[in-house]
Amino acid sequence: MFLAVGSGAYVAAIFHMVTHAFFKALLFLGSGSVIHGMHHEQDMRKMGALRKVMPITGFTFIIGWLAIAGVPPFAGFWSKDEILLYVYANNRFLYVIGSSPHS
Repeated sequence: MFLAVGSGAYVAAIFHMVTHAFFKALLFLGSGSVIHGMHHEQDMRKMGALRKVMPITGFTFIIGWLAIAGVPPFAGFWSKDEILLYVYANNRFLYVIGSSPHS
């Protein structure tokens, strides 16, 4: 989002902000489901192998994880790709920085 706003790609920044809000909300809802399923237990050491017990929550976590990582065809890929496309057309230096694996 900072790269998009800083380079002038305001529409792409809003698009990424909205998609980010949805997949981040999905991850927070999943964590709430885990806390509820664990009867409000907060100790992470007692939360092993929950995917077998809570398969729907595990599936939604995987969907949110893929989206936030920017894996196609999830929304995170398209919003990040839109930002990189704009930056590539306008500032190659920022594109190299923004497309590095550590950004």
